[in-house]
Parts: sequence; structure tokens; C-alpha cells
Amino acid sequence: MKLLDGPETWQLDPLLEPLLRAPEAEAQRVLGDLITLHARPVIQGILRRRRSFSSPEGSDLEGEVVLHLIERLRRLRLGGVGESIRDFRGYVAVMTYNAVSEHLKKRGTERLDAGQGEEDPLVRLPDPAPDAAAVLERRTYLSHLWEEIRQLPERQAAALILNLRDGQRRNAVALLPLTGVATMREIALAIGMPAERFAAIWNRLPLEDAAIAELLGVTRQQVINLRKSARERLARRMRSH
Repeated sequence: MKLLDGPETWQLDPLLEPLLRAPEAEAQRVLGDLITLHARPVIQGILRRRRSFSSPEGSDLEGEVVLHLIERLRRLRLGGVGESIRDFRGYVAVMTYNAVSEHLKKRGTERLDAGQGEEDPLVRLPDPAPDAAAVLERRTYLSHLWEEIRQLPERQAAALILNLRDGQRRNAVALLPLTGVATMREIALAIGMPAERFAAIWNRLPLEDAAIAELLGVTRQQVINLRKSARERLARRMRSH
């Protein structure tokens, strides 16, 4: 969906179109459907994978994310045009990872991934937590990085993307739809995977090498070699950025 806002256009995930178009009497029902059918499965899928959370903690986090999400969607409906959400599920995923990260920070259990070298351009993946002052720089870097990833052979891109994680070991791929750099469908195309199949594994990302090997029909060592080649190529291409 493209909406006109002065001289510019912005895009909205088609899932959100009914919310903007619904009469006031129907808006609450439409909002409820968005949360129940599309947002909660993403949130719950992410939280189920975090074994460090007890059931009460997971429920509290889910409620926190839902409340923030409802407020964001209400602002979107009332404001009409403005900040777009190109990929609703991706937006929900990153919002959930943000909540998890903040919770872990408070508990003092957040750990850095020390396995990436200083020359690796993926180390520079920005934290997805909102920071208005860094939005432009963040999106510019991600756009450049995404363009280089799109030039990789499909298997190299898949080995990289399906395992891609940020410094807190979260799904770093979720940054792409959140910032509007790429949709889930575009990411699926880059790794040579049907969009429906990619959507089905979205909540499981990042995948371990054995799972990626099974998806690609190669060995675990081949996955490691493919990702190593991808990182080396990206490092060369991004060095001057």
C-alpha cells in the first residue's frame, strides 16, 4: 500500500490496511485480530526460545510488547500517514527482541558474542533499540550492507542470513524489515527460498549450522565454509564504507 504524504510516498504492510480503513466501530475488532492472529504468534515464538525466562516473566514480557504495539498501531491509525511499517511481523519481532534485551540488561545477564573479528562488517550491525539520533546513519549502513548481501551467491547469502545474529545473539535479520531496508519477501528471494517457507522459519532465526545444512541439502562444514566466504567478501566490499 502506498500513501501520498506531500511530495513523497511511503509503504505500509498490507496486513495493516484494514486498520486504517476500518470505521471507528470496527477498528477495535480489527486491532484485536492483528494482535491475536499475527503479533502474538511472533512474540510467543521468540519468548519460547528464551529458556532463561520463567513462565511469569515470559507472560509479563508478552504483555509489555502487546501494550506498546497497541499504542503504536493506534497512533498509526490516528495519524494516517507518517512512519511506515513495511513488514508488520518483522516490526513485532524486533520490538520483542528489544523488550527481551532490556529485561536482560536489568538482570545483568546480557552477554556479548566474542566470536566475531574486528574486520567483520557484521560486527557493526546497529542495535535495533530506537534511537532517533542514529536512525539515518543506521539505515544508510544497513542499506549498503544489504546491497552487498544481495550480490552474494544464494547459498552464501543463505548460510550468512539464516545464522545472522547481533552482539546479544538475537535475530539481526529482523533489522532489515524494521528499518524498511528489505521486506521478508525480498530477504527470501536473496537466499533462494520461497517466501512462505522463509516465513515459516522466521521465528526460529538465527538457526544453528546443522539446521541450515538440512535446509540447504549440504553438510554442516559446507555451511561454515559458505558463510566464511560470504563474510570475507563482505569485508572486502565494505572496507571503504
